[in-house]
Amino acid sequence: MNNARLPADDCPPTELSAFDLALQHQLDASLMARFKRHCDPFLRQLLRRCDWHITTHSNVMTLVIACPDISTNWEVLHHVAYMGTPMVQFSEAAKIRIHPPLGTGDPFEIRVDELSIYRESGQPD
Repeated sequence: MNNARLPADDCPPTELSAFDLALQHQLDASLMARFKRHCDPFLRQLLRRCDWHITTHSNVMTLVIACPDISTNWEVLHHVAYMGTPMVQFSEAAKIRIHPPLGTGDPFEIRVDELSIYRESGQPD
């Protein structure tokens, strides 16, 4: 959306206040708790092996997963379509970003609405 035509009072702020940041943190924490409740035991166990969080920066819900080692990274990538199931309940525009261990490659990012490609190719559902 082009904000140049809107009056200044109708445009979003250029910087977030401390209150805005606190609200965003509360939203992210609430989404993480709700996402975790929607995960089955297998997915919760897999995520326990990683550092992960949910963020809503840029108004897009993103599950961010940092894998501790190559083996876990491969397993997370192998089950990426499976992770989309609880995510789609929140937003079809949501994303999943998987970070491999430092120095081993670039992050992989996919939108939840693109996961059907992986399901069709034989990935777990």
